[in-house]
Amino acid sequence: VTHSTKAWMNFMIVKSLSPYNGIIRRPGLKAIQAVPSTVHGMLKFPTEEGIVTIRSSLLIHAECASVDTSSATPREMMTRPANLTITLYPNFPDQEVVVGGSLSDKERTELFSLLKKNLDIFAWQPSDMTGVPRSVAEHRLNIREGCPPMRQKKRGQALERTKAIQAKVQKLVEARIMREVYYHDWLSNPVMVKKHDESWQMCVDFTDLNKACPQDCYPLSEIDWK
Repeated sequence: VTHSTKAWMNFMIVKSLSPYNGIIRRPGLKAIQAVPSTVHGMLKFPTEEGIVTIRSSLLIHAECASVDTSSATPREMMTRPANLTITLYPNFPDQEVVVGGSLSDKERTELFSLLKKNLDIFAWQPSDMTGVPRSVAEHRLNIREGCPPMRQKKRGQALERTKAIQAKVQKLVEARIMREVYYHDWLSNPVMVKKHDESWQMCVDFTDLNKACPQDCYPLSEIDWK
């Protein structure tokens, strides 16, 4: 046959409705040294008689799309059951647990029973977080040698922000995450940032401290697509 080429390929037979007789992947195109162009709708490959060009037609595309749409098997729209919200601990009614609505009544009852038997493993309030023993892990400031401590001048806060700071600090003190220090070398004013729910989030300005600490180098993995 003139203007043709031959190549050995492994084909997989799939029982599926499709408007196409066959789909050739990249290894097959490489085997026949074909160069496709989706922009021009053309495919070129070499033969003994020369370069062969195959041009596509918009009619073929429309026919394939029509067959593909008409042969598609309609699927029933499955409605997912709504999730259930329950309160496990009566002492903390505002802390709710969301359970999937697809569970059966038996599975839901067993899950509720399991969660209520293990209420002590959940942190219902900040004081329930025991933290990590200092013998296991301890934080220290890696200050660059020769950097003097920086102590910011105390700045006043508005009444609304002051109340938010006091509430946040009280929670941290009760949880033993923060304790009062009288002889601190580094002192930074709190920075209040308003969240989406209009409440205040207390942050700390580490600008001076970051300048005094050496930068850590975190290597990034090689990315092929650049």
